[in-house]
Amino acid sequence: MIDALDRCRANIGALLRPRSIAIVGASSNPSAFGRRLLANLERFAFGGDIHLVGRAESIEGRPCLPSIDALPEGVDLAVIAIGRADVPEAVRQCGLRGVRSAIVYGSGFAETGVEGRRAQDVLARHAIDAGIALLGPNCTGLTNFVDNVPLTFGNSRPRAVKEPAIAIVGQSGGMVGAIRMALEARQLDISCTIATGNEGVLGVEDFLDELIHDETTRVILVFAEQIRRPGHFLEAAAKAHRAGKALLLLHPGRSAAGQRSAASHTGAIVGDHAAMRAAVDHAGIIRVDTVEELVDVAELVLRCPRPPQGGLAILTDSGAFKSLSSDFCEAAGVALPPIERMREALAGELPAFITPENPLDVSAQALQQPDIYGRCGRLLLEEPGVGALLIAIMPSSPEFGLKAARETLALLPDNGKPVLYALFGGDSPISPELTPLLRNAGIPFYRVPERAMAAIGHYMRHAASAGQSRAPASRGAPAMPAGAGAAMPEWQAKRWLGAAGLPVPDGRLATDVEAAVAAAFEIGYPVALKAQSPALPHKSDVGGVALGLADEAALRDAFARMTGSITIPLDGLLVEPMAKRGAELFVSARRDPAWGPMLTIGLGGVWVEALNDVRTFPADLGEGAIQAEIGALRGARLLEGWRGEAASDVAAAAALAARLGALLIASPWIREIEINPLLVYPGNGGVLILDALIATDRAAE
Repeated sequence: MIDALDRCRANIGALLRPRSIAIVGASSNPSAFGRRLLANLERFAFGGDIHLVGRAESIEGRPCLPSIDALPEGVDLAVIAIGRADVPEAVRQCGLRGVRSAIVYGSGFAETGVEGRRAQDVLARHAIDAGIALLGPNCTGLTNFVDNVPLTFGNSRPRAVKEPAIAIVGQSGGMVGAIRMALEARQLDISCTIATGNEGVLGVEDFLDELIHDETTRVILVFAEQIRRPGHFLEAAAKAHRAGKALLLLHPGRSAAGQRSAASHTGAIVGDHAAMRAAVDHAGIIRVDTVEELVDVAELVLRCPRPPQGGLAILTDSGAFKSLSSDFCEAAGVALPPIERMREALAGELPAFITPENPLDVSAQALQQPDIYGRCGRLLLEEPGVGALLIAIMPSSPEFGLKAARETLALLPDNGKPVLYALFGGDSPISPELTPLLRNAGIPFYRVPERAMAAIGHYMRHAASAGQSRAPASRGAPAMPAGAGAAMPEWQAKRWLGAAGLPVPDGRLATDVEAAVAAAFEIGYPVALKAQSPALPHKSDVGGVALGLADEAALRDAFARMTGSITIPLDGLLVEPMAKRGAELFVSARRDPAWGPMLTIGLGGVWVEALNDVRTFPADLGEGAIQAEIGALRGARLLEGWRGEAASDVAAAAALAARLGALLIASPWIREIEINPLLVYPGNGGVLILDALIATDRAAE
C-alpha cells in the first residue's frame, strides 16, 4: 500500500499543473459543476487540451465524448462531476485510460456515515491501484494562480501573482476560500489554493513537498481538521524550515464538540489534540488558534521574513495602551526587554517628563513633533534585546495619521527586525494612501493592536522553538522483564527503571508477613507498605497503602489488614523506606498512536487530576527545553521556592524526564510509563520516583 500511495503522490504535479484536462460529467447547464469549471478554464485562458465527457454532442462549440473509454491515453487530470453512485466506477475507468490525477467534487461519502465510507473506500482503492493522485471527494478543488489553472467550480478570477506569495491548503473548501479573500484584502499574493475535502487518497500533508519546492511560495497556510499522516507532515515541516519557508497551521478539535463537528464535516477521526499541539509546536510550525490569527501571522511572516531574535519593543502615544499592552504581553508570554544600551540616547530625544522605558509612551508630544515616532523607533530597534517593534498610534485625523507614518518610515533603520504598525480606531476613516504606504514598505498594518501583539507573539515563539535542541540517541534500555504483562505493577516497573539508572527507593517485594518483617528490618523503620498487582493501579482507593509504619507490630497489623480486605490476587506487598518530603511532579512518557513518543509533566499527586496543569512535548526534547516547559506550568512558582522554601532541583527533574523519553524511544514494547509522584528535592537534592506504572504492548515484544 505504501508503494502504491507513493505512486499517487508522484502524480501530484499533474494535478497542480495539468497539460490536459478531462471534464467527466460535462453539461450545458450553466449551474452544473462541470460547466462552471469549463467557464473558469476559459476565463483563465487555459492553454492545454480540454476533453469533455458527457451526454451532449457539444458544449460551447467543444465536442463531447460519449464515455471515459473514448479519452486519449494518458490525460493528466480528470475532473469527475457526476453523482456519487457512479464515481467509483468512473475512477476505475480513468485508471484504465492511464489518467494520472483526478478531482472528485461530489459529496455523500465518508462524511455521511458507514455507507458513504464504503463508497469512498472503493473509489480510493481504484485510484491507488492505478496510481491516480486523487483530490477529494467532497471538495471544491484547487486553483493554481501562478500557472493560471482553475480547477474549482467556484467563480474564480485570474490575477497576477508576484513573488513571494502564500499557498493555502485545507480540508474545508469554504474555509480555504474565506482565508484567500481575507489575504487578498490585505494585498497579499496567493500562489495556489487547495481544498482536500474528505482526503480519500491525498491529504493536506501530501501537497507540502510541491509547495515547498515552488519558487513563488514563501508561506504555506494549512487548515486541517485531522493530519492523517503526522510523520509525513512533520518531515515536510522540517523541509520547509530548511528551505526558509514558513508553515502555519490552524487545527480545530480542541473541544469534544469540535471533534464531533470535524467528524461530521470531513469524515475525520480526530486524534489527541494535545499530542498534536506538542508535536507541531516543537517542529518549526507556527500553530494558531483562530482564523484571524492565521491571516495576521501570514501577513507578518510574508512581509517580515526574518524571525525576531529577542523581545518586543512597543512605542505608543497612549498611556492607557502602555498599561494594557504590558498586561497583554505578560498574559501572552511576550517578553518586553528593558531599555539599557539606548536609554541615554532615548532620553536625548524625549521631553524631560517622559521616562525612556519599554513600552514607551511619547504622549501627546507627537502632535507637535510627528517625527518623534521615527526618532524613538530607530533607537528602540537598535537596542540589542529588542527583536521587533510595534508602533501603536491614536488615530487623530486621517491627515495626521498619514503624516506621522511618512515621517516614521523615513527614519526607521532597515536592520531586518520586524516592524508592525497599528492605528487605533477600528473602522474609523484613514487616509487611502496610508495602507499601501505601509505595506509597500513591508510593514504589516493592523487596526487592532492586540491582534498585532498576538501575531508577533506567535512569530517569537516560533523563532524560539525552531532553535530548541533535541536529545541525542538513547544509551539503550533494559530488556522487557520476563513474564511482564500488559501492565507492570509498581514493584516491577521500579525494578526496571532502577536497572535503567533512574532513582528509585530501596524496596523489597514480600509475599508473606515474615518476609515483610525481614525486609523492614534490613531497610530500617519507618517503612511504607503497598499492595502490588497489575490490576491495582490505584492502590490507595482500596486501602492498599500504609505509610509511616514505625515498628514490627504496626507492619504486621497493616499486612494482615491489606491481605484480608483486598480480594484480587496480589503479587505481594512492597516494603520501602519512608521518603523525605519534597515537591511532587507527575511525569508520563507515552507513545501517541499518531504523533509518536511524547512526554507530559505537571504537578504531581492528586493535583494532576484536580488542576490539569501539565505540559506535553516530544520525548526527544533536550534537558534545557524541558526545564523551560516545567517553568511554563501554572504552578511553577511552587518549585521556585514558595514562602521561604528553597527552590526545587528542577534540573534533576528535567534530566530524569529526558532519560524517560529516551527509554520510551528505545523500547518499542512500552506504551506508557507513568511516574506519580516524582519527588523533587530542594537545592541540588535530586529526585526520587515514589510510584510508577508501565503499560506494555506485548505484541511488539
